[in-house]
Amino acid sequence: MRVGTELPRLRRPQIPPASRPDESDERIVTPTPITPEVAVAPGDVVHLREQDYQHSSGPLRLRIVYVRLDLSLWYDGQWVWLEGIEMTSPGRTGRFRHVLARVAALPHPRD
Repeated sequence: MRVGTELPRLRRPQIPPASRPDESDERIVTPTPITPEVAVAPGDVVHLREQDYQHSSGPLRLRIVYVRLDLSLWYDGQWVWLEGIEMTSPGRTGRFRHVLARVAALPHPRD
């Protein structure tokens, strides 16, 4: 590069506005909310295999405290956040857990 040589200026891409104020812009993508259908309620105990949940290992028994269906939008309705108490052995409870569980591994409502 020679001294005194001006580099070309980069321009930001220009996005043309909609031609009319009431005209919608087709380039805007609005995600469609996907609410998974699961038959899990507070108090239920679910048994999850290692491949059916994230953020830990081994099989898991979880007594459900809360089901976060609202967050399933980010997982295409295939995964759901469960909050609950880990059941370490019959009659004994463990720690509170947040688990991302596969919807297909959970009970579904009867049609």
